[in-house]
Parts: sequence; structure tokens; C-alpha cells
Amino acid sequence: MARQQITVSLATVLVFGAFAALVLNAMFGPLAALTFMGCAGLLMVSNINQSMDSVMRWWFVLLLPAYCMLTALWSLYPANSLRYGVQLAFTLVFAIVMTGRLSTRTLMRLMFIVYGIGVLASIGFGRTGTGGAWLGVFGSKNAFAAHMAVFVLVAAAVAADRESALWLRLTGLAGALASGPLLILAQSAGAILMVAPCLAILLLTLLIDRLTGMQRLFLATMIVLGVAALGLFVLVAGDAMLAEVLEGSGKDPTLTGRTDLWALGLSYIAERPLQGLGYRSFWVVGFGPAEQLWAMFDVPSGAGFNFHNTYISNAVEIGLIGLGLQVAIMYGGAILMAIYTFARPNAANALLLSLQALMILRSFIEVEVFFEFSIRSIMGVATLIYACQGLIALRRNRAERPQIHPGGLLSHVR
Repeated sequence: MARQQITVSLATVLVFGAFAALVLNAMFGPLAALTFMGCAGLLMVSNINQSMDSVMRWWFVLLLPAYCMLTALWSLYPANSLRYGVQLAFTLVFAIVMTGRLSTRTLMRLMFIVYGIGVLASIGFGRTGTGGAWLGVFGSKNAFAAHMAVFVLVAAAVAADRESALWLRLTGLAGALASGPLLILAQSAGAILMVAPCLAILLLTLLIDRLTGMQRLFLATMIVLGVAALGLFVLVAGDAMLAEVLEGSGKDPTLTGRTDLWALGLSYIAERPLQGLGYRSFWVVGFGPAEQLWAMFDVPSGAGFNFHNTYISNAVEIGLIGLGLQVAIMYGGAILMAIYTFARPNAANALLLSLQALMILRSFIEVEVFFEFSIRSIMGVATLIYACQGLIALRRNRAERPQIHPGGLLSHVR
């Protein structure tokens, strides 16, 4: 028993180190990737048998990095595709192994601490950028806003967790309340618009725990109808509504030229729709089309830049085949976690569902996933696996539950 407790404690420490390196990479600097690889590698080898068992059980997740490496056969820059594909595989293996070592509640509390450090550091040592937007300790206002969007969801989940100590719940409540003004200081209309429905998802799923079976069914039906109505509204009037919001907040209604980028990206997809140009082979210094876009948008050559749309950006490089694998992870994780949360509503499950929803919402205007050393990529895969683990456990428990036959005898259903 003592040995098992030490192993769990070690796994928590190693995951904390890996998450801290990725989330607080602006503070770690060049050591961020090295710290992540060190902690992730130690986690994998700390219990090799369990790590191998997890990888063999959830092998299908690794089809994505395997395909990314395969694109080296036709990539414009095969060395890039192979190298970054291997790094993506390492990142997703870490995600798989982590789900076998940490419970969802432990992960929730760990994320609260890691993201909370970033918030406290931003308050104590942060700075403002051009236009007065608060950057915190991050490189841009968008990075700070994305950090705060995740933190408000994590803090709200901790505050609502009945299994947490009172002091921890109060700390979570304080963090959630402080997140609002900090999000406003970041001057990111997109982050504010997207975190609101995700927070609503978190709170509604926690409400399910207080309802009877029929009330849960009614609420689930209303949510499905509401989501369908919202989707229809966005399709019909989403562009006009977003333009008005952006104009009201003093921002470019064309999303800072993103619509032009999207059109260009679609033209590249049309050239090689199925296989793409090769993983991580577009935004390469010296590649003509990339250099033209950097010059067009007044961005230094080689600087971080993308098509500001996960589906377009990734389809350019890995085609519709690779994009299909990514969509399966993103939306499959959201659907399965929604089903599991409906059956077992708690703060940790609600948090994973809301974070997956946030990732999906942001995927339409940012490139959220999938790439190496990415916390969002890790959480996207982890959500899918946690949901599968939970649903499998539920099915097993129901199969083994004692049932009373008409004759009055107890038996186990196999």
C-alpha cells in the first residue's frame, strides 16, 4: 500500500512538472520543452508495464501522429514532417500514460494550481502591451486571454467540487471571481464570447446531479434543442453578429484579415485535398507561399503564424485524411464525455467537457490542436480516453450488478 501511494504521488509530481512547463512556457523559456520531455519521460518509465498497457489499450489515438510521420513520404519538407511527427507522438503517449495514472479529480486540482501560478505571476509581474491590453507574463494578449479562459473554468469547477476541502473551494471561488476583470483587461472579445457558453455547460452539467431521472432527460433534451437552435442561428446570422461585436469592441470585423487567410488556405487545400502538403511543411522559412503571407500581413519571416482556423490550417498540411483523425478525437471526446458526464455528473467530468467545448469553439478562429508539446492537444486526447474509461467502467458495473429474478433469487448478470 505504501509503495502504491508513493507511485501515485510521483506521478502527480511528474505530471505537474510537465504541465507547468507547457502552461508557463513564457516563464520557463528555452527550458520548457526540455522540462516537459524530462518529466513526461520519467512518468513513462516510472511504471513501464502500466505505461505499455495504457498505450496498447488506447493505440488508436496514435494513428494521428503515425499519419503525420507518414506524410514525410510526400512532404515538401520531409525532415520537418518526420521530426515534428515523432514529437507529436511523444506528446500523445504522455497524454495516454497520464490518464492511466491520474484521476480526473486529481488532474482538475493540479490544473488549478498550475494555471493559478500563471494568474498570480501575471498579477504580480505582468505588463501591458500596445493599446493597453494586459499581457501578464505571457507573450501576447491572446495567450494571456486563452490562459484566463481555461483558468476561469478550472476555478469554477474546483469551487463546485463537493469532494474538495472548504478552503480549496473558497480559493476556487475567489479565482473564478477574479478571472472576469482579468479577462476584460486582456481586451479579447473572442475569449469572453467563448468562455461564457463553456461556463454555462459546466454549471448545467453540475446541476444534473441534483435532478431526478426524468428531470435529467428533460434538461438533456432542452440542451440538445438549444445547441441545435444556437448552431442554426450561427449559420444564419453568426457573421453579422460577430462583426457587430468586434466593431463595438474596436476590432476589425474581418477578424484582422482572417477571412483573407481562410480563402488562401482553401485554395491550397484544393491543390492536394486528401494528403496535404506534409505535416508542418507550410510555415517554413524559405517556402514561397509562406513568405508571401508573412510579408502580406507584415509578420517577420519565421514568426509564429497560421491560418487562424484549425480545420483549414491542418488540412493544408495533412489533408482531409489527417483532419478526419483530428476531428474524431476532438468531437468524439466531446460527445463521449457529454454522455459520461450525464451518467456521472461531477465537477471533474464537467470541467473536461467544458474544456473540450472551449477547444472546439476556439478551433474556428485559432489553431488549437494538434502539435507537439501542446497542453490543449494533451487535454483533447485525455478527455477522449477518460470518457472511454468511464463508460467502459459503467458498462462493466451494470453487467456485474446483482439482479433479482422473478423467482426471488439473486444472480449476477454476466
